[in-house]
Amino acid sequence: MSGLRVLVSTADRTMARSVFAAGDWDPLLAGTVFQALDEVGWDGRGSTFVEVGSNFGVYCLPAVTVRGFARAVAYEPDPASFALLQANIERNELGDRVWPVQVALSDRATDVTLWKTGSNGGDNRVVDGGRAPRAQEEAVVRVSASTFDLEVAAGTIRLPEVGLLWLDVQGHEAEVLAGAKTLLASDVPVVVEYSSQLMTPTARRRLEEIVVDSYDVMVDLGWSALTDRIRYQPASAIRELSGLRAVETDLLLFKRGPSGHPTLGSSGVRHGAP
Repeated sequence: MSGLRVLVSTADRTMARSVFAAGDWDPLLAGTVFQALDEVGWDGRGSTFVEVGSNFGVYCLPAVTVRGFARAVAYEPDPASFALLQANIERNELGDRVWPVQVALSDRATDVTLWKTGSNGGDNRVVDGGRAPRAQEEAVVRVSASTFDLEVAAGTIRLPEVGLLWLDVQGHEAEVLAGAKTLLASDVPVVVEYSSQLMTPTARRRLEEIVVDSYDVMVDLGWSALTDRIRYQPASAIRELSGLRAVETDLLLFKRGPSGHPTLGSSGVRHGAP
């Protein structure tokens, strides 16, 4: 988050502490994403960046100030995190480029229960049945939910202008994509968190089916960070993750262009590349 002036929660001991101490959060992840996209000829600069699960503006703010996006739409349902997001947009004079939306995205429009972890604002999550894990019922809040498709229909998301979707909602990814048929039918690349420990077996299978049916190519960003290599795999390789006991990574997903790009395989990666 170089060059940005951001407010973070002092109660957050993970993402906020990293940004306060080091000035950034997981720059290897962002660097690998844009390196991989550059290699396959993607040019989303001047387009719109959509972040679902924005927290205090973790990826949407650098998207418009560093990564070349013209504008961003940032979804964050938690009231406390949303207040920080609004403040950070204002502090950096980005009100005409970053549009914050205080709503969760899911597979239907309704009210949902958000569990607030307290010590890690990036780990807030929608919980099934409205019950928080570890019996911490006091740490929940009801929030409004919409769907990606409804947001497109309302004009909040102008899909033809979107260059990249960044989705990190702590195990609720399958539900968000299930409500995003317009996105899945488009050529917009997607970064999605994949955490086996945050998903039920049913949600995991649902996510895998959506990925296999909708995308051609997958980059396991966690593997790339560990090996200093970018590996392009068929999207069906997501099923191989199911055989592992515990997986926490992020995936870059996209479709082939008319020329059949990219070639599946590995290439060098420069971590932190713009």
